[in-house]
Amino acid sequence: MKMYKIILSLFLLTVFCFPKETSAQAAITVTSPPILKINQYYILFTYPTSPYIDKNNRLLVPLRSLSDLLGAKVSYDGSSKTANIHLNGHHLMVTTNSKDIVVDQAAQQMDTVPVQNMNSLFVPLKVLLEYLEVKGNYNTDSKVIELNDPHYMKSTVPLTQETHDRTNLDENQNAFAITSYKVNTSSTDPKTNIWEGTYTYTAKNITGHTIEQGKEDVHSVFMLTNGNSRAEYYKFDREKHKAVKAGESITKEESLIGNADLGYIIVKPYAVN
Repeated sequence: MKMYKIILSLFLLTVFCFPKETSAQAAITVTSPPILKINQYYILFTYPTSPYIDKNNRLLVPLRSLSDLLGAKVSYDGSSKTANIHLNGHHLMVTTNSKDIVVDQAAQQMDTVPVQNMNSLFVPLKVLLEYLEVKGNYNTDSKVIELNDPHYMKSTVPLTQETHDRTNLDENQNAFAITSYKVNTSSTDPKTNIWEGTYTYTAKNITGHTIEQGKEDVHSVFMLTNGNSRAEYYKFDREKHKAVKAGESITKEESLIGNADLGYIIVKPYAVN
């Protein structure tokens, strides 16, 4: 606990002594399912809120995340309420609240519509799978939408880079599966310009064997929209890493704090070999 407080203090020093921007975080509560997985990373939160299922049973993702997480080139025209998405050599144009789309200059139709939510445009993920060659699948049993491509997650280095205490670890990146999560944040305090919150997630051992004590390495990272990030450390809390039997789940709760909007939360469900 002492080391955790030191780490948190260093994070606060970085965030609040050298702010790049300030904003008014809204109070948020999000839960799973669905769960979005990109390569080995589970995405628990995307600004301004997590991906969600609409009334037509389609997963909607924020436009900004397509750029940050998938590397798409995106733009939005507020006057025409249209968004342009360039990815994998294709061009997609969508319009808020319209099923009509244009794919590589050809008119098409979707079975649901992009919507404005929390002042951001949310786009159906299905249209990216169908027309922009996004590689992915949906597991109806686990409620996990999985996207796989080595080019993804290249624009969010603070999320994917390993901290200094993990650089020499030999890790199994498929040892655990995230089965549920919950994110809660307060709104920004106007006096301090700071908001706080927590996130909880549950990870299941899917290796088929017991992960020995000290070998469990499920950890998370959160990033603010100003680029500041904080990750869980491994070696400082190694004594807390208990043995996890095959099929057994662990649940972790982590704190959130910031003076800019919450951007992303991801979980890396590893085990040390």
